[in-house]
Amino acid sequence: MQRLFRLAFLMLFASFCQADDLTISQQYQYTVKVDTEQGLYKAVKQANQRGNTLILIAEGIYQLSSTLNITGNHVALKSASGDPTTTILRGAGMVPSKRVKNLIRVTGQHFTFSGLTAESAPHHIIQIVGEANADYAVIEHCVLQNAYEQLLKVSHRANSPTAADHGIIRHCTFGYTEGIGPQYYIGGVDLHLGQHWLIDSNQFFGIASPADRVAEHAIHLWNNSGHNQVVDNVIINSDRGIGFGMGGRGNQGGLISGNIIYHADNNHPYADAGIILESSPDTTVKQNWGLQHHGYPNAIEYRFEATQGVLIAENGTNKKIRKRNSGSAELEDNYRLTELPPALKRTIIERFPAHYQQQVFDTLYPARN
Repeated sequence: MQRLFRLAFLMLFASFCQADDLTISQQYQYTVKVDTEQGLYKAVKQANQRGNTLILIAEGIYQLSSTLNITGNHVALKSASGDPTTTILRGAGMVPSKRVKNLIRVTGQHFTFSGLTAESAPHHIIQIVGEANADYAVIEHCVLQNAYEQLLKVSHRANSPTAADHGIIRHCTFGYTEGIGPQYYIGGVDLHLGQHWLIDSNQFFGIASPADRVAEHAIHLWNNSGHNQVVDNVIINSDRGIGFGMGGRGNQGGLISGNIIYHADNNHPYADAGIILESSPDTTVKQNWGLQHHGYPNAIEYRFEATQGVLIAENGTNKKIRKRNSGSAELEDNYRLTELPPALKRTIIERFPAHYQQQVFDTLYPARN
């Protein structure tokens, strides 16, 4: 019954997203409308000075020549249309750079980014600066694509307890439009030290390395992160799906549930496990689906001695659930999965923006030779 309920929920997801009116609950004291790059930079400067500002961006492509630095509190960037495919913030390109060139850098609290596409950055599309205590960020209903490094970075300073906490990332698409990244040092959401984040109902495509070594995960929470929820996301053709912890830089607790991780037999050279716990005690991994049609043998891994008190239950996979490096977990009612239902495949395709849908279709329905 639980599996049927999960399927019904996912089938309704696309229509649910269309019905969402992109309401931002925060009531802003100031609203500024912009329709040029110059107007956008001016509005951000003003918002940083006074805070509590909603910047509504008209439809169009905005070629950004420098980073949008958000230092004020309660600042929102939102498209006027609510449609991320019609309002695009574009950076200097997906190319290496010696200077840090993020598209957007956030040090203020209660930042919101909604209904926009942000693309083509030499470093990150968005950096939430944890070392500045940039709490309560909301990234929603947007497309983040084609960065030379991680698409969304929640950073930290070594040996400092200050972090960006209580963030929300929902109903977004993260990806590489060519189906593979420009190098190995890429990822979807890369979060250090953060606590109490919700990463809910997003799509990820092509977070994969072309050479040298494996890419970072589509969703990676580590470096003493804790108590986060990663639920109902779809991850397609990414080297590693969801990771809590890395080596000795672990994670505490949290939930990984309702996610669909699918990887075609497409010759990605570093395809790896779908869900990985490394030094992540007291974590629950429940009711996820994983189909990996590549050579890596494991769907879910729990690693290292610090990984204890873990529950891995009711997950459907076509690969092994494997203990490594003295990890410990309770395994309950996991089962073998061989195919996704056709109705669910259609729902997955519809969750992606139109410019990804053909590639997602080809992944779920590969041509037979």
